Amino acid sequence: MALLVFIIILSVLVLVHEFGHFWVAKRLGIKVEEFGLGLPPRVFGKKIGETIYSLNLLPFGGFVKVLGEEVEEGQEDSLERDPRSFASRSPLQRSLVLAAGVFNNAVLAVILFYIVLISAGFKTAYIPLFFDYKFRFGEEAIIGTVVTALEEGSPAESSGIELGEAVMKIDDSPVYSSKDIRSVLENKRDQVVTVELMDIKDGDTGATRTVGLTPMLDEKGNPVLGVYLTKSVSIRYESLPQKLFSGFFHAYNVTAYSMTSFGKLISLSVESRDISPVSQSVAGPVGIYQVVGSVLEYGGDKVIINILDFVALMSVSLAFINILPFPALDGGRLLFVIIERIRGKKISPVIEANIHKLGIMFLLALIVLITIKDIVQ
Repeated sequence: MALLVFIIILSVLVLVHEFGHFWVAKRLGIKVEEFGLGLPPRVFGKKIGETIYSLNLLPFGGFVKVLGEEVEEGQEDSLERDPRSFASRSPLQRSLVLAAGVFNNAVLAVILFYIVLISAGFKTAYIPLFFDYKFRFGEEAIIGTVVTALEEGSPAESSGIELGEAVMKIDDSPVYSSKDIRSVLENKRDQVVTVELMDIKDGDTGATRTVGLTPMLDEKGNPVLGVYLTKSVSIRYESLPQKLFSGFFHAYNVTAYSMTSFGKLISLSVESRDISPVSQSVAGPVGIYQVVGSVLEYGGDKVIINILDFVALMSVSLAFINILPFPALDGGRLLFVIIERIRGKKISPVIEANIHKLGIMFLLALIVLITIKDIVQ
């Protein structure tokens, strides 16, 4: 089931992206040679008008082949003169075609965020906070004691504490941070304590449960539960303007937070001369598949909404990644158009095509390395 949902999600995200390129190219009169569902080799294809609509063997995403987007040596002059060619169009028209995929992914994310937020009363699920951060839009509700990992063999694990639960009280003493928990447990050595937990995976419902356990001692002899905690935040869009624009606001919030987080990880890697902070924070197909499996397993009665929320987050991520000015990505191709506008003339199409090929090779190698990392983990 998880594999099927994973394939559907990935295909929808890529097809929505590619359909943007397809639709704008068609509207501008640029010849679209093929629109493919899945990736080659081709299983079936039917030509309708001037475009081949194909079904391909690998069930991941899709592609659009536009006349003149990829230029081989010896084709430059003919494609530059062909009025139906991408290469013959103005910088503005080429920019519109290139940006259309990112635009579609952004629109999909906004629509899905509206659906998710309306169904949840305009408040989000809890989002892990790995550093102090203030979201631009909405009102924040922060819980500082969300369980993100359990120490093997710990009292927390044996008592049945689950990931995604928040520690709310210990022996009727409210706790708001790891420091509070340490303070309460300081005088509970070798005593059974009652831990009140709230499951926040489905939002702040207020429903709690309790477990009893005896704290263990850490390497310094301090009583601990054996849990790893993090801050998490739920964003509420309360006013009428916030609700009306909540889909856009939330798309901005998660994009800005993701960009800031990734920037901090890059800075940390540079300062420590260690690539692991960045490498551990990214996921390839295997990592995404694992997340889909977790959403299906722990989604409960809100599994559909949780899936839609995940698709929206993935769509925002795909838009952000594709707009980066890196060769082979839409942003990299747009960069060449911008350079052309500044210089007043094109860079050689063959040179540009070769640069994009190198970019594709690098990205494929990166995906392989990330996939190996995900499998090992």
